[in-house]
Amino acid sequence: MKKLFQEILNLEKQDKTMLLLIIATLINILLAIVKFGFAFTIPSLWFFVNACFLTVLSLARFFSIKAYGLKRSTTSEKVKKEIGYKNYLHNGILLIILGIMYFFVSVYMYYKGTNTTMHEYLTYLVALNAFWQVGWAISGMIKYKKDDNPIIKSVKITNFANALTSIVLTQVVLLDTYVSEYDLANVNGYTGMGVSLIIMGMGLFMIINIQKNLEMEK
Repeated sequence: MKKLFQEILNLEKQDKTMLLLIIATLINILLAIVKFGFAFTIPSLWFFVNACFLTVLSLARFFSIKAYGLKRSTTSEKVKKEIGYKNYLHNGILLIILGIMYFFVSVYMYYKGTNTTMHEYLTYLVALNAFWQVGWAISGMIKYKKDDNPIIKSVKITNFANALTSIVLTQVVLLDTYVSEYDLANVNGYTGMGVSLIIMGMGLFMIINIQKNLEMEK
């Protein structure tokens, strides 16, 4: 155990990042399973959508981890760039698709309402998870701000997208549980649509950014 711990400490910065990403992804998959459980027991469409979103982004992270492994296995700088850019582009396209789907779900909930009432202790857990997701995303943005590795950059952006959906879910749960005098369908629907537009914007930014990098290298 001591030897393993020492090997982890001796890893390069980006290797440590990938190790943390693997751990965080496994945790997110467990959270997605829990949210699927809530989705069918409450029942709640928002929990189901959030669980699906988390599952897809976790798969995207695994693809990023795989791409990083392929990148390390080659000595060709050209191939390394191609792997990194391809992963970055795919994540950008994925965010646009997820953003569009999230938008239509938000429109549906705007008209149909949410009705996600939970026990107060469970609402605290949902809020705690949202704070953890936001903290993880912000710390990654700050810590690896100057990292030019496109794989790391794509992971940072997808983490932030995941944090945004967690915030929406927290708002839905808190308002549905504690507030009754407002039109919650409108509030939650508008927030969901706003977040979906931000996610689509991030995906579009990734695609435009990678195209600029490719043109500069020609």
